[in-house]
Order: sequence, then structure tokens, then C-alpha cells
Amino acid sequence: MERWKECIGRWKFDRKMQALVSVSITFTTLIVLIVSTISSVTSLKDKSIELLQDKNATLAENYQNKLEEYKAMSVALVIDGYVQRYLKCGDKHTLEYALATTEANNVLSSYLNMSSDLNFIAVISYQMDDYLYRGRDTLTASEFHQVYQRDLEKCKNGQKSTLKIGFSNAYYKGEQYTANVYFPVYSLEKLHEERGLLCLNYSNPVLEQIVVEAKNERRTEVVSTDGTVVAAGDTSKIGTAVDYISGLGEGQGSFYQKGRLYVYQKVYNWNFYIISSIATIELYRPSIRTIGLMAGILLVLVAVSYVIVKRVIRKVYQPLDRVVQNMDDVAAGSLSVRIDAGHMGEDFAKLATGFNSMMEEIVVLMEQVKQEQHQIEQIRFNSLQSQIQPHFLYNTLDCIHWQAVADGNHEISTLVKALARYYRICLSKGHDVISLEMEVEHVRNYLIIQNMRYDHIIGMEIGMDEECKGAMIPKLTLQPLVENSIYHGIKIKQGKEGSISLQAVRQGDMVKLALADTGTGMTQKQIDEMNQQLSEYDESFGYGVRNVNKRIELLYGSGFGLHYLRNSFGGVTVEIRIPYVTKVQED
Repeated sequence: MERWKECIGRWKFDRKMQALVSVSITFTTLIVLIVSTISSVTSLKDKSIELLQDKNATLAENYQNKLEEYKAMSVALVIDGYVQRYLKCGDKHTLEYALATTEANNVLSSYLNMSSDLNFIAVISYQMDDYLYRGRDTLTASEFHQVYQRDLEKCKNGQKSTLKIGFSNAYYKGEQYTANVYFPVYSLEKLHEERGLLCLNYSNPVLEQIVVEAKNERRTEVVSTDGTVVAAGDTSKIGTAVDYISGLGEGQGSFYQKGRLYVYQKVYNWNFYIISSIATIELYRPSIRTIGLMAGILLVLVAVSYVIVKRVIRKVYQPLDRVVQNMDDVAAGSLSVRIDAGHMGEDFAKLATGFNSMMEEIVVLMEQVKQEQHQIEQIRFNSLQSQIQPHFLYNTLDCIHWQAVADGNHEISTLVKALARYYRICLSKGHDVISLEMEVEHVRNYLIIQNMRYDHIIGMEIGMDEECKGAMIPKLTLQPLVENSIYHGIKIKQGKEGSISLQAVRQGDMVKLALADTGTGMTQKQIDEMNQQLSEYDESFGYGVRNVNKRIELLYGSGFGLHYLRNSFGGVTVEIRIPYVTKVQED
């Protein structure tokens, strides 16, 4: 996207206008084409949905009639007295069993003859592990005894009752698909006592028609309410789950999913849907020729419009192009360029006048810039000259040092030498971060000066790991803390001597410094308040300590800085945490 913006940004104005008008014409043409396409497709879609709904309604009504017929026959057989008498028997070797079997078989034969679609009837007795079978084909042909238990598990409840219905090629050695109905037989004398199972096998013309009329573009399926395919043109899908069950509602309706239009019809009072679907491309196919012809005509119109627009814009742009060319000359360094407004036309005359006025103003501003540049160079010269002054200070202190040595005044010599080193490290060539070794040297010089001032009451002990010497630390970190220990700890002990201890150790990627004094110390409450106020602004809190902590936090983050605590000498210890960074790493 950014690359396109950059490319378009380099175009001339006339090219941008041509692109804008061309895109507008193309966009308008596309809108017309899209609206026409949508109108055509919508009309075809509505017509297709209407036809599929009519087809589904017819199939649903026929299927419902068949299901009601199955249910009525099942109920009649279940409550039949002879069937109940057979299932009541508990011993195959009694006269009662022989009579009941003969009578029940006669009943089954009668029902078999009553329905032309019925292939066989079977009644299974749970008490005797026995069954009765009557069919148009032999028991061997239907393979009933070997199949019915597996098929029963795959069937779905047709209603809220215990009636189960399925459609498969489980029987007849897989050579034909049949509708299978299973209904449990309960005792009419004892409530909830299940005595057997009624099995009906039908040739269902509605479901068989769905299997025969299999097409890839148009499909018709019977699906149970739990999403299991009962019947489909693609028989391999029977018994599998569909992925569009969430789109089905009550009654009838339609929805789109994965490039297909689905139209469904709920079978009234049963747990089944009749679903027809068609590939979405089939809805567009009748309109493709019309849309293609319209697209061709619109494409020719766009091409002609583009040629006309290009010529018109080029003619209009000529005065502006003249201004652009003059601007290129100015960019090349020619400040004497001017535009003749008389040949620019009324619209661009003001632009030419403004261009000429701008060039006059640029010439004036250029002279002013030259003068200001000269002044800036003078200021830089003065700044460089002022840098000589620190060197003058060092040289002066050095002269005082040698004069004191010549006079035999070693104290003045030591004091002046320490002061010179103190200020040299303070300046440190403008660096804000120096090595820990230089910072410690700075503290030593500071203590030399303070000991001469306070009659050598301050002792100093420094312990520092060798690898810590090269660690980088913000300049003037330790000196304000040492000064704080002297003025608020050691000095107020009324002439008693005190000492300051500095320890530096490396802990992984961090350097930990501990500065301890033997001063008057503080209470734990004062220590806690000091730690809390380190990063907060408080006029009553020491500026130097807060400044040190703030500089460390700004450089390295809130995880580093100062932390105060009481020590075993009765004084105060301040811990300083900084990251371990050497000069090479800093560069």
C-alpha cells in the first residue's frame, strides 16, 4: 500500500486527474454492472427458492403420509390380541405357544397382504428368544435375523414416541434400500413391561426417488432433526452428520453455506426435514451471457471516455505544466525565473502572479539568511574560544601547586592538587557518564579537601572488585551521597571522628554499591520516609540525593537507584544499584 502511495505521489497533476476521472468512470460502470447483476441473480434466486419449496412441500406431504401409515400399522399390530398372546408365552413346548404362533402368523400375513409396499413383518419375543417372520421373500433373502439388531441402533426416533425409522440397504444383502420401522411392544396388562419388538420393512417410493434422482448440482436429502442424513442421492452420506444443521429452523426456509443454497421443509409432526440444495453458480449461469454482453458494452464506453478525458485534461493542464517547469528551473538554482501571466489564461493568471511575487520574496529572504548565517558562525567562534577557560583554570591551579611546593607548604599543595583533579573529573570532557574508577577518584579528592577543612575527622575505606572499575556510572553520583554523610552524620557528632566505607561488587548484569557511614544515624521511620520520597518531589527532602536517584532512574529505569537502610555501626547505609555496562558496551 505504501509503495503504491509513493508511486502515485510521483505522478504529474494531469496524470493524477486522468487516473481520478478514469477510476470514477470505471467505478460508476462497475456499480451499474453490479446492480444489474444483483437484480438478475436475486430474481433467479427467488424463483429457484420458490420452485424448490414447492418440490419440498410435495415430498414432505408424501413422506408424512407414508410415515403416518407406518405408525398406524405399527400401533394396530402392537395392540393386536394374537400378537400380545404370542409374546405372553414363556415356553415353546406348550400347546398355548403352538396356537398363539399360528394365530399371530395369520395376523402378520393379513397385514402383509394389506400393504403393497410392505416387504416383511417380524415380531421378536424377548421372553423366549424367538421371533415370527412373514415376508414376500424368504428369510434367507432378507437376512433379517442377522441384520436387525445392527440396523436398529442406527435408526432415529421418528417422533417423541419410541417409534424408530431408518432407511438403508442393510437387508437383502445390500442390493436395495428400504425403509425400516421398529416399534417396541409393551404388555397391555402390566404398565411399562416391554415384551418384544415389532419390525416392518417397506419399499418407500419417496425415499427411493431421492436416491435415483442424484445430481451434483441439485441435491435432495432427508435429514433428522439431530443432523443425521436419512436418505440422500449420494448413498455414502446416509447415516453421517450434516454440517448445516444450525441453519435449519421450524417450518420452511432457506440459507446459504459453502457455495450452496439450501431450501428446507419440516415434515409436519415428525423429526425429519426434506432439504433441497443447489450450487450457487447454477443460480448465476442463466445470467452470465447477458452480464457478459453488458460488460463488453460498458468496457467500450469506458475506453472511449478515457481517451476523451485524457485529451481534455492535457489541454487544461498546459498552463499549470508551465508553472511546474519553471519550478523545476528554480529547484535547479535559477532564481531569476519569472512567468508571463498574459499567456496563462484567466484561471491561472493569479497563480503566475503569486509565483513571481514568491520569487521576489525568496531573493530578499536569501539575503537575510546570509546575514544570519554570518552571525551564527560568529557565535560558534565565540563558543569555541570560551572553551579555553577551563584549561586556564587547570593551569592556574597547577601554578599554585608548584608555588606551594617551592615554599614548602605541602598542605596547600595537596589541597590545590585535589581541587584541580576534582574539577577536571567534574568537567570530564563534557561526558555525563564516567567509569566507576574515575567516580571513586573524584570522591577521594573531595575527601582530601573536606579533611583539610574539618581537621582530618573523616576516614575512608574503599573495597571494589577489579571488574567493577570499568563499569559506567552517572557522573557525580557518589560525591553528593558522601557529602550528605559528612554534613548530616559525621560532622554533627561534635568533633568525634567518623569513617565512610564504599564497597562495589558485581551481581550478574548489575553492580551493587554500598556506601556506609558511622554517623549519628536515623530511626527506622526516618529511613522508610526517605526511601518513599526518593522519587517524589518534596521541598523538605534533600535535593542532591533526589537528583542522584532521579538521574539513575532516567538513565536505566525504575528498577535501579538508591535505597537507604540502617547499619550495624549505628549510621546509615545507602545502596546504589546500576546495570553493569562498560565503556565499549556504552559506545
